[in-house]
Amino acid sequence: MSTIYLAGCAIMKGGKILLIRKKDKQFWEIPGGVVPNKRDLEKSAVEKTKAQIGVEPVVVQQFTTLEYQKNETNTEAAIFEADVEPDATFTPGENIAEVKWHKFSDLKKEQIGDDVKTILDELE
Repeated sequence: MSTIYLAGCAIMKGGKILLIRKKDKQFWEIPGGVVPNKRDLEKSAVEKTKAQIGVEPVVVQQFTTLEYQKNETNTEAAIFEADVEPDATFTPGENIAEVKWHKFSDLKKEQIGDDVKTILDELE
């Protein structure tokens, strides 16, 4: 069975989390994406996030690793807690429709990806 590796940054501040919505998706997710291999997951998470939000995040620590199977493929997603400058202005990258802060308390009303649901579960 093949394995897909994902890496992303959970940027949280003051009861909010920064999420992206891709042009071809209807739900919000954390910035990041597919990486070629398991090495350099943190570096890949920073690069993918910067490409999607237009600001380079600073990793604080590894937050969690999600592992699941779908369609006979294993997926491992490394999520890093990260920070950005308080006055950062976000510029959506290629294929990104929107970059937006969301209050944790409002997320249950939004369409969110499994990555965000898992982060909410970890924080509760």
